[in-house]
Amino acid sequence: MAETALHEVAPPAPVLPAPDSPASQLALAWLTALAGDGDESTSQSGRPSADPAIAQRTLTDLSGRLVTVLLDPKFQPRRAAAVGRALVSADFTSADVLGRSLRVMILLLPSLIRGSAPARLPGAVPADLEHRIAAVTEALANGYVRALRDRTLAEQESIRRAELDAERILSAQLRHQATHDPLTGLPNRAAAFGRLSAALTAGPTGRVGLCYLDLDGFKAVNDRHGHGAGDQLLVTLGERIGRVAGRHGVLAARIGGDEFVVLAEKSPGLHGMVTLVTDILTEISRPVPLCPGGVRVSACAGIVDRDSGGTTPEAMVSDADAALYEAKSRGAGNWSVHAPRPRQGN
Repeated sequence: MAETALHEVAPPAPVLPAPDSPASQLALAWLTALAGDGDESTSQSGRPSADPAIAQRTLTDLSGRLVTVLLDPKFQPRRAAAVGRALVSADFTSADVLGRSLRVMILLLPSLIRGSAPARLPGAVPADLEHRIAAVTEALANGYVRALRDRTLAEQESIRRAELDAERILSAQLRHQATHDPLTGLPNRAAAFGRLSAALTAGPTGRVGLCYLDLDGFKAVNDRHGHGAGDQLLVTLGERIGRVAGRHGVLAARIGGDEFVVLAEKSPGLHGMVTLVTDILTEISRPVPLCPGGVRVSACAGIVDRDSGGTTPEAMVSDADAALYEAKSRGAGNWSVHAPRPRQGN
């Protein structure tokens, strides 16, 4: 079977009245009226920067519809409301468009229709032409005003929604900035310690784990390669720490400089915390490609694991810091668990 070529068919152009018909003459008068009295801010269509040719075609079509409504033996003036709505849809919404339009209809339509030959009219000239024109212009005005009101309300609602969206986006951005480190994108000190406090006050049961991390040799990287390289090193290591923490279901945060914390709001126990820390230290020790051959650093870590009801945020942070100090005293790349001191007897 032979293939059939498919072609898009353009919609037919509107059939416009003859140049000397009442509709064409009305359109020309309408267009002239909307041009205003030398107002440079209003174009010939009553719209800013409108194409006069398009405006004339639009008004000619609407003029023809009005004449048809006027001369229809079954006179239905409410059909003219659609012409008013069409004006708004075509963007004829500049100041005084409606007033100038109605003046043209009321003053010119009777003489245009009565002065035209019967062959150029879609129907007989009714005896009550003025009455019909009054009813038609009223319907046109109602349709125009309602359409303009609906459009204005829609525009206002669109603006309101845009403003609300902008406020939500800005609010989310501000919240993120307030709780995240701008360099690494990890949660910051306030976010991490806020989560620690919430975990400890959530209830008397369960355990909370905290790991305090500090890089070894970071200052040497800054001194040798510059602060830009140091920042890139922090970004890369922050990504690694965050990735390992995510696999373990815990929170990683940068609390300043080359210091990080990892918070297990539901601790996996001391053995689980040690596994978590050794995984992180292994990731940190891998080369970072800042230069040929890469840069290597290590980190030390202090670990604390406590009953959620038996300590305070300040005590946990202090104990984790003490454990970190103990790990560093043993050399780079070490970790240490803080052991609570036994209570003294009476």
